[in-house]
Amino acid sequence: MNNKINTYLSHHSDFSTEDFFIMLQQDEPDIGRSTVYKLLKELCDQNIITRTGRGKYNSFGRSEYQYQLSNTAKKISLKIQKEYPLVDFRIWELYQMNEFLNHQMAHNTIIVDVEDELDETVFNFLFEKYPHVLFCPSYEEYYRYTGNQTIVVKKLISEAPSCDDRYHLAPLEKILVDLFGKGISGAIIPKSEYPVIFEESFQKYNINTAMMFRYARRRGCEKKVKEFTKVNTGLDLEKKK
Repeated sequence: MNNKINTYLSHHSDFSTEDFFIMLQQDEPDIGRSTVYKLLKELCDQNIITRTGRGKYNSFGRSEYQYQLSNTAKKISLKIQKEYPLVDFRIWELYQMNEFLNHQMAHNTIIVDVEDELDETVFNFLFEKYPHVLFCPSYEEYYRYTGNQTIVVKKLISEAPSCDDRYHLAPLEKILVDLFGKGISGAIIPKSEYPVIFEESFQKYNINTAMMFRYARRRGCEKKVKEFTKVNTGLDLEKKK
C-alpha cells in the first residue's frame, strides 16, 4: 500500500479525502473510511502532506505562513493589548508583502483592523502616541497624509479569520481577500502585482481556501477573487475550495 500511496502523491499535488479513498479502494475494495482517515492523519503528522481545508490536502509539504512583525508593529500590538485587553483586532504591515512583490514597497504602512465600536477608541489611543495615524482613510487621504511609518486603523469585519499569534497577526488568507475588498488595503498595492502575490502565496504556503472563501463571502467579494485569479493566474481556486 505504501508504494501505491507514494505514487499517488507524486502525481497529485492537491486532492480530497474522497479522492484518496477512491484511490485506495481500487486495490482494497473493503477498506473502511476510518482507516482512510487514520492514514491521512499519519501522513499529516509526518509532514508528507498538509491540510489545506476541510477534507482538502496537498502533497508539496508547503509550510504554514509566518511573519516576524517589525518592532514598531509589535509595540503597537502590545500597547493595544495592554490598554484594551479584551479588544479583538488584527495587525499586518505593508513590508510583509515584499516577499511576494516584483517591485518592493519603499515605505511601510501598519494596518490595524479593530472590532466595531472600539475602532475609533483605539485610533484615538494611537493618535496620541504616534505621528502618522489615519482612521479609515480614503485613497486620497492616505496619499495626502501618509508619512514614513503610517498607521492605518480601520474597522474589523466580523468573523474575520484569525491565527494563534501573540501579536494578533492577520492570517495571509485575510490579507489576500482584503486586496479585493472596499477600503485602503486594496488601494495601496498595485493591482498589477496581485497575480504574483496569489501565485507565490499558494506555491509557498499552506493556504486554507475554505477559510479564505468564507471571509470573501463575508466581505462580498468571493466572485471577484475567483474571477480575477482564474483570468490572471494559473490557479484554479474553484477546485481548491
